[in-house]
Amino acid sequence: MENEKIIVNYVTKRAYCQCCKQKLPEIATSKEKQFAIRKEDVLDWAEKDIWSDISTSTDDLRAMIHEFIHEIIHFNAAEISDAVVVAKSELSRVREFILREIVE
Repeated sequence: MENEKIIVNYVTKRAYCQCCKQKLPEIATSKEKQFAIRKEDVLDWAEKDIWSDISTSTDDLRAMIHEFIHEIIHFNAAEISDAVVVAKSELSRVREFILREIVE
């Protein structure tokens, strides 16, 4: 299996102080960050057959990709209290990557 990957741009948003858990007067947004998603990450999250089956439904595929991206970034690169924000254009890029590299 090739070590193909895609770099996803994202930001995090924080509404609460990490120390005292009080609501911040203004939501803090990070600078743009990058996260590498490997082909293996996609297949670890769901088997190839599942990606192939779901790819026949545009809405279901979009929802699954959204959930996958947010879970993998949040788990590996964000604080538990932060929200991960990924632009629609990035979601589309990951969709194309999955269709090309996984579903084929």
